Amino acid sequence: MLALQAMIALSDGRVAVNAPTDPPRPAALEGMRIIDFSHVYQGPVGTQLLADFGADVIKVERPGSGDWSRAWGPYVGEVSLPFATLNRNKRSVTLDLRTPQAREIALRLIATADVLVHNFRPGVMERLGLGYEQLAERYPRLVYAYSSGWGDEGPCVERGRGGHDMLARASAGWFAPLGPDGLPVPAGISADYPAGLLLMHAILIALLARERTGRGQLVSTDLLSAAFHANSWEGGADLNRERAVPGGIVQTEAIIDKSFRTLDGFIEISPVFSPDALKDISIAMGLGDLSEDARFATVEDRTANARELNAILAARFREKPTAEWVAILEPQGVLCGEIKTFAQAAEDPQVRANRMVIAMEHPSAGTLRLLGTPIRLRDTPATHRLPPPELGQHTEEVLAEIGYSQEEIAALRAQGALG
Repeated sequence: MLALQAMIALSDGRVAVNAPTDPPRPAALEGMRIIDFSHVYQGPVGTQLLADFGADVIKVERPGSGDWSRAWGPYVGEVSLPFATLNRNKRSVTLDLRTPQAREIALRLIATADVLVHNFRPGVMERLGLGYEQLAERYPRLVYAYSSGWGDEGPCVERGRGGHDMLARASAGWFAPLGPDGLPVPAGISADYPAGLLLMHAILIALLARERTGRGQLVSTDLLSAAFHANSWEGGADLNRERAVPGGIVQTEAIIDKSFRTLDGFIEISPVFSPDALKDISIAMGLGDLSEDARFATVEDRTANARELNAILAARFREKPTAEWVAILEPQGVLCGEIKTFAQAAEDPQVRANRMVIAMEHPSAGTLRLLGTPIRLRDTPATHRLPPPELGQHTEEVLAEIGYSQEEIAALRAQGALG
């Protein structure tokens, strides 16, 4: 395997290589093998995090085209950046699973694995002879993990409905009520991301359970459930709306806008952790104590006059640059910050301190700047060993590891099993 040292990408385009340290300890998940049939987003984000901590993730792809995300740009050279962002530290094997020879290879791979992952529609793996019920008795220690669009049962599953991020957000209450043209608009992040994280958690939980029971099991999540569960903060109140009584500091928080235009950009305001956020904000901004203004004396007054209140704050915010406002407000206990684009966030010193922008050398694309690992383990940290793989790059290597001779591999390729 090609071993690469992770590098920190600097704002001027230079790359700083991490200095050598003490001899490395075994990675947290060293020795774990994952056969990864997942594609696009929700599966790959979870398996990449497991790979970052040392799991041997073997990515099984379609010959000729591979993971769908390989076809989605933008590109550096011929490398898809969405694919590259989600598939480092993995090895790529191409198998035409329509052939019996390729299915036999898949079974031999699974025999060496701790985990199988996929995010196909229900029924796809079963038709290939690779469904959970078909494998469980043969491989009793296997953790079989999948993430779907809608779940394991129910009307959407019964009719074979296709799943997608936007569908999940629309169905789970993630569309904001009104956009600029009066139509609901998608809000929040892609539902694929939390679904992938939940799938990773499910795998680790099942592996811990296997330590006690000696047996693997079927684990699953889905886009709809992940998106719905992300309503955890507001959802409780909405589910109990007939009994819920307004109260607490949340009422004032809801009245004050969350963002304002400044002299040179935009600022976000988090009016929390205060008995009276309006009092704190208005005094810190040099507006006096607006909580004593008759128009804003009570929560009811503030609600009735919310537009007027926010207009006062908005006019004041436009008088100074964002950085100046942050310097004024933060010492007064008002949580606030510059609203940044992703490009600006990537240059943020705190993002850099968290090593959330790394660089890896790719054999054809050169240096790629990629997102780092958001989980930190002090003794067994994440490593960035392998660049995103070329399609089928490791097919012969992996097949040799599970006992195929060079002659057998050549024959399998001639038969079309490897593409």
